[in-house]
Amino acid sequence: MKKLILCLMAMIFAVTAFANPVTVTGVGEADIMNGDKSSAKLQATARAKWAAMEAASGVRVKSETIVQNAVLVDEAIKNEVTGVILSYKVTGEEEDGQLYRVMISAVIAPEKAKQAMGAIAMNTSVAVMIPVVFPDKTVQETNVLTETVINELTANQLEVVDIFDADGTKVSELDKAMKTNNYMAMRAVASKYLSGTILIGKVDTVATAKEGSDIGYGVSLPFNVVTGRLSYRLLMQQGSGTKVLASDFLSARGMGATLEDATHQMMENMTKEVSTKLVSTVLEKIKGANNRTVSVQLVGKSTIEDLMDLKQLLSYTAWVLDVKDNGEDTLKVKYPEKALYLATSISSRPNYKIMRLNDYLIQVQKLY
Repeated sequence: MKKLILCLMAMIFAVTAFANPVTVTGVGEADIMNGDKSSAKLQATARAKWAAMEAASGVRVKSETIVQNAVLVDEAIKNEVTGVILSYKVTGEEEDGQLYRVMISAVIAPEKAKQAMGAIAMNTSVAVMIPVVFPDKTVQETNVLTETVINELTANQLEVVDIFDADGTKVSELDKAMKTNNYMAMRAVASKYLSGTILIGKVDTVATAKEGSDIGYGVSLPFNVVTGRLSYRLLMQQGSGTKVLASDFLSARGMGATLEDATHQMMENMTKEVSTKLVSTVLEKIKGANNRTVSVQLVGKSTIEDLMDLKQLLSYTAWVLDVKDNGEDTLKVKYPEKALYLATSISSRPNYKIMRLNDYLIQVQKLY
C-alpha cells in the first residue's frame, strides 16, 4: 500500500510539473564552418529548441546575446531546469549556401520553459522606467532624463531596456506600485524582457510660482518657477522576491518667462544633477550585489600576446568589472553574473572556442 501511495504521489507530481504542455515549431540556423555539417546541424538544432521555448513561454530574448553558442546554452538549460522540452523531433532540414537550417516540432512545458530561460538569461539587462508628469498633467514616458540615464548606463557597458518604450506600461500602474511598495506588476513586465535589475521612478512637476505673483512689498515675480520631484527605487529580483537596493527623493527647479520655458529649464537642471547620481547608484549597487571572480584560462598553444588580446577583449565585454593577470595563461575576471554569460560572450567573438566551463572557470582556445 505504501508503494502504491508513493507511485500515485509521483504521478500527481509529474502531471502537475508538466501540466498543459504545448506543441510548438522552432527553426534554427547555423553557419557551416570548414565544411563541418554535423556541428552546424547540432548548433541549428539547439537554436531551434531555444526558438521553440521562446514561442511556448512568451519570453523574448535577444538571440545574438544569449545563443551565440547555442549548444552551450542547451547544456546549461538541462543543468538549470529539468523537464523543459518533453520531446522533440526534426521535421525538416536543409542547406542554404553556407547556412544549415533545422526545423523541429517540440512538446514543451511553458512554465518550465519560462523558468529555464529566466535562469539562463536573467539579469543581463537593466530595465529603466522614469516617466515625467508635467504641470498640465501631460506625461512623457521617454524624456531627456530617461535617455541620458540609458545612454550613460550603456556607456558603462550595461545592456538597458526602456520598458515604457517597449511595453507601453501605464504611469498609473507605476504610481500605484511606488505608493504601495507592490512591485509585482513591474517585475512581471521586466521579467518579460529578462531584466533582473529595475530602475523605476516618476518625476512629478508643479508650478511653484507664477509670473506676476505678489512676493511682498508690492513686488511681482518677473518669471515662472517649476519644481520637479523625482522618487525612485532600484530593485533586484532574488528568487521569487524583490530586494530594494536603493531609494531616494531628488528635486530640481527651473525658471523661465513661460511655464513651458521654466519646465524645460527644470528638466535640464534635473538631468544634470540627477542622472549622474542615478547611474552611480546603479553601478555601485550592481557591483556590490553580485560580485564574484571567474578564471579565464587560455589552453592549447598560446602566447603572451594572445593573453593580452583576450584581456583587452574581456575589458570591453558587458558587465565585466575588472580583469587582472593570474599567471602566464590565466586571467581573473570580476563578473557579477553567471560564468555562462561570459562564456557565451567570448565564444561569439571570432577565433575563440570554449573548451570547458563551470561556475568559476572558463577554458578558452584561440583558433588560428
